[in-house]
Amino acid sequence: MSTREKIIDSAMAIVRDQGVAKLTLDEAAKVAGISKGGVLYHFKSKDDLIRGMVQRLIDQCDQLNHEYYEREVDGPYRWARAHVHATFDASGPAFDPVGGALLAAVTVNPDLVAPIQVMYDRWMERIKSDSPDLERAGLICTAMDGVFFQRLMGINISNAEGAERLKRHALDLLQ
Repeated sequence: MSTREKIIDSAMAIVRDQGVAKLTLDEAAKVAGISKGGVLYHFKSKDDLIRGMVQRLIDQCDQLNHEYYEREVDGPYRWARAHVHATFDASGPAFDPVGGALLAAVTVNPDLVAPIQVMYDRWMERIKSDSPDLERAGLICTAMDGVFFQRLMGINISNAEGAERLKRHALDLLQ
């Protein structure tokens, strides 16, 4: 594991255990077991470190979407179906408390939203590429985004059975 990845892992552990307010470059260095200078070599500021953490979550989401895409049969709405599955995957970033904390940090500093917007645009292009009814795909994907953000904020709209029914219904609409 690279030093940069070790720092991001340490920062995520701090946020997970203590909250984003406790994240400092000094604390990240301490938890990573390196000097503050070592952290500063990779991240010039706390915002840079948060950008790295946000990018990690984006990459995890993208990887999960790709994994589900590969499992889906060819045909219409393949990317949208992959998005539905990824949204409900318990190993996904929506279930990690770090995501909610980073969402709070991003709202305080809108400059941190840029990488999310770039990836979101890319995801929308994928969905458009194989969706015969863009409005249907857009509606389902917007609903999945809602589920994702509710999870990030710790809001559970239903129990596990209700979530499974919602997932099934979304997939049925993408037939």
